[in-house]
Amino acid sequence: MKIATISFNSIWENKVANLAKVEKIINSLKGKAQYVIFPEMTFSGFSMDNIGLAENIIESNLISKIIKLAKDYQINILFGLMTKKENKKYNSCICINSNGEIECIYDKIHLFSYSGEDALITPGILPKSIKWKGGWGLSICYDLRFPELYQQLSKSNLILVNIANWPNTRITHWKTLLKARSIENQSFMIGVNRTGSDGNGLEYEESSLIFSPSGEEIYPLEISDEIKIFDLDLNIAMDFRERFPFKNDRKKNIYKNFYN
Repeated sequence: MKIATISFNSIWENKVANLAKVEKIINSLKGKAQYVIFPEMTFSGFSMDNIGLAENIIESNLISKIIKLAKDYQINILFGLMTKKENKKYNSCICINSNGEIECIYDKIHLFSYSGEDALITPGILPKSIKWKGGWGLSICYDLRFPELYQQLSKSNLILVNIANWPNTRITHWKTLLKARSIENQSFMIGVNRTGSDGNGLEYEESSLIFSPSGEEIYPLEISDEIKIFDLDLNIAMDFRERFPFKNDRKKNIYKNFYN
């Protein structure tokens, strides 16, 4: 299965310009990938000052245009967006399949209190997965620091995805945690991070990565600017879990007591 990761350099708080860039990228992937993944808050950058950027899922012209792109180019698209429901704002991951249908919306559960995200954004309450090939478990940026979420997701998913705006100052943590999540969950771990700089004065380096279920970095077939294209063999994950059934040894009932 061919997956394109986009180390997108979001133009700060400019949804129109970012949409034009996304359209160009999708067009360039025609016939090259079945899936494409963009970073957290693809169309605005990690802006906590301008929550007016949030899109209403039902009424969003932006989402309608992404739906059309997915259908026209027969590609599955995963991207980040600030959304709103009634008077609440969410940091969301939206998954649109190649038929042009919204298949899943995951709202970020763990909010980054260090930046004040928790003061403006409402946390999600449920882990979410998509039934794309192999099963995909969804997460956003700061979620990566909370391994319990991934143990839950990896029960029924061979692929785990984290979309992020993870700055250079903590990039070692990003790479280490992605690798750890792949090993402890015996899953492919896909991390898609933005590049460039944002309106908060933070810098980002190209660091979109995929690790195998054994923790080995997987190298792309093709690289061009912000785009990497990978070819994943899901049999690797299934065979690895069968040969090393570590998950059977988890003491779930005991772990529950730790949180009482």
